[in-house]
Amino acid sequence: MPTYSAGATEDIDVFQSGTMRHEQEAHELIDEEYYMFCNEGSDNDILDDDEEASKSTDKLSEIDPFDTVYSNIPDSTHVLKLDENCKHCKARKFESGTDGFCCRNGQIQLKQPEPISELMRLWSSMDADSRHFRENIRFFNGNFAFTTLGVSLDENYTNMRSGVHTFRAHGTIYHNVHSFRPSSRLEHLQLYFYDNDPNLDHRKAATKQLDQDVVKRLVDILKENTYSQQFRSLGAHKDNLDDYRIDLNTDKRLDQRRYNRPVSSEVAAIWVEGTDLAKRFDHKITLCGNNNGRHSIRVTSGAYDPLSYPLFYPMGELGWHRKLPKRNVDWNVVQNPLLAHDDEDDAEGNSRLCVSVRDYYCYMLQTRPAIFNPILCGARLLQQWAVDMYIKIESCRLRWYRKNQTQIHADLYKGVVDAISSGETRARAIGVRIVLPGTYPGGDRDMKKRHMDAMVIVHTYGKPDIFLTMTCNPKWEEITNELLPGQTAQDRPDIVARVFYGKLEAMKDFLLKKMVLGVVAAYVYIVEFQKRGLPHAHFLLIMDSNYKLLVPEQYDRLISAELPDKQKYLELYAMVVKHMMHGPCGALNPKNVCMQDNECKCRYPRPFNDNTIQGKDSYPVYRRRDDGRRAKVRGKMLDNRWVVPYNPYLLRMFNCHINIEVCSSIKAVKYIYKYIYKGHDKASFSIDQPDADGN
Repeated sequence: MPTYSAGATEDIDVFQSGTMRHEQEAHELIDEEYYMFCNEGSDNDILDDDEEASKSTDKLSEIDPFDTVYSNIPDSTHVLKLDENCKHCKARKFESGTDGFCCRNGQIQLKQPEPISELMRLWSSMDADSRHFRENIRFFNGNFAFTTLGVSLDENYTNMRSGVHTFRAHGTIYHNVHSFRPSSRLEHLQLYFYDNDPNLDHRKAATKQLDQDVVKRLVDILKENTYSQQFRSLGAHKDNLDDYRIDLNTDKRLDQRRYNRPVSSEVAAIWVEGTDLAKRFDHKITLCGNNNGRHSIRVTSGAYDPLSYPLFYPMGELGWHRKLPKRNVDWNVVQNPLLAHDDEDDAEGNSRLCVSVRDYYCYMLQTRPAIFNPILCGARLLQQWAVDMYIKIESCRLRWYRKNQTQIHADLYKGVVDAISSGETRARAIGVRIVLPGTYPGGDRDMKKRHMDAMVIVHTYGKPDIFLTMTCNPKWEEITNELLPGQTAQDRPDIVARVFYGKLEAMKDFLLKKMVLGVVAAYVYIVEFQKRGLPHAHFLLIMDSNYKLLVPEQYDRLISAELPDKQKYLELYAMVVKHMMHGPCGALNPKNVCMQDNECKCRYPRPFNDNTIQGKDSYPVYRRRDDGRRAKVRGKMLDNRWVVPYNPYLLRMFNCHINIEVCSSIKAVKYIYKYIYKGHDKASFSIDQPDADGN
């Protein structure tokens, strides 16, 4: 979320600083950077051909007067330190990690079930069948799930055959369980009726593209699943299901502070129409054998997770529910409605006594020594699970706001101002609305409040001087060291996010305390996750009056848009080639992601330029000399025209894509601040009465 601060600091000599870019250019470069990291062979192109890749000028022995920008380059790259494991739950902790993130400083304790040896082998080994299992994990889970998944996905990134897989959901996620009237195609819950068949013909028909030996192993593993046991018992009656009913207990509660496996008769019941067994559970979903009715599983139900992710919960273990007590809270206290409130729609639970939905899944995402966590081995299924649980958390928060409008004083917001700001001008059309307060992160009021605060900072301290974009490097050693065998960074978004947070805190320390770009009077920054899932941060820095960037000569002391001398700065040269080269695009690669209408959105390649000038619309045009230096990038030889502006000190220190640009005109202020506070993508539409022509 956007953060801002202001304050003066003591004077210090400045030797670094930065610039600004258009919105499309920034994000295309960020996406291209991640695409470059995740395609094989990109590392091998950097230093292959010394003769071609680093042609320097004819006067290498002379001192380059423009080498000032390369002064004081650090000798090593910043590395995050591992803190001691949490003293309460033994979770792995990174430098700058949030205190209590894993277990609320001992308030939460959940028992991890003992892993099933064969399933653990499929999750973790490098055998051929295990790799096939993990590569197709979403298909395997979808085949064995008891529910159907309803979600609107961004197909451009979710089901890519190559490149980076990113599970991007639009809107909410639904997990529906269907009744079981026989049909021509068996799927999901119905498949379990036939799992006692030794030939497994039903599974083979539903999983033709999957390894049948792996399917057979999973069928055997899930025979111990409490839901599977109930459903398989209907196999003897599969030819006459019309009168049968299945009740799913949606309010089953277990104390997960110790391993407490549910009993099959407690999670589901099978009965015949007309008998007196229909009232076994107070809260239930009834599935019928004579229709195909669809029922949604509520996010507050403990059955939500095991029904949707049986490969993560192979024994049918319950997930989060509203009455899960904290560590030292008696189980009977939270179950008693007189002692703890029993509001059906309070999905966050009683925070004083019960584990909230957010805290539960934070606990489940931790790495702990000697404890096998199948969720962290889930690869693409981990991405789906993480998005699903995040949406569950947000749904719980939104439900709480809807049920507690009086507590947040929503009546103060409902009025003419809100109506006009939303575009409504007809008084008769203004009705009851659900108000999100300014404390809800990412809401309209929150974003407007932050934007106005930023404008006040500009009014007080002046226009921003530097626009800095920092993108996570998925090949940071802190990330690669934490990956399990066979994993890539895209398989562990939890590690990527935590390491980036630590690096971001270090970047703030370098900018604001060590003042490597000069004395910062005020700043604003925001963290985003864009198309390919890689986190990045946008900074706007307002420098102290003694460190303002006023003329192009100052820009050249702080920013480079050229390949450095490979002989003098070998490590920096490799990082520029790896992180700061755009493309290739245009004639060299017309299918690159930045191409639109046969032109590069980011306007690369830029023209050669002997000197930095203010340029059109007062945006700087950086020095890009035709000095003969070239580098091979993804099979193409590129020169200075393709270099993205960077600061050598920060690039060498953090070893990731760090674009720095000068905000050289007041014209840029409104655009930049509106850009970083733009919030989520939205669409506006209206439904009106048809006109005379029926439109």
